[in-house]
Amino acid sequence: LRRRSEFSALFKSGKRIHSEYLTVILSTNTSDVRRLGLVVGKKVRKEAVRRNRMKRLLREFFRLNKHRLSASQDILIVARKDFSFMKYRDLCSELEEVLAGRMKA
Repeated sequence: LRRRSEFSALFKSGKRIHSEYLTVILSTNTSDVRRLGLVVGKKVRKEAVRRNRMKRLLREFFRLNKHRLSASQDILIVARKDFSFMKYRDLCSELEEVLAGRMKA
């Protein structure tokens, strides 16, 4: 997801799933492509280095697990708290919990 209108539409009509550190907003799209959007605001962490690390971790999870997600789905991940201290495997387990019903084995 890249355009502001795509983010706005997803915020307005998507299904939200909350965890301690993340909010995941899901919606179907008309194409057969999985799309990812990330929001890590300055309120979460004022240091760009930490925000970028959080976005890298989320992108890596998506890259390695996108085959397990259904096609034609928009996924927006919003950071609620700073999780830059977390190990990758801890973040994976949290995201797998949030997306449990949406992922194939």
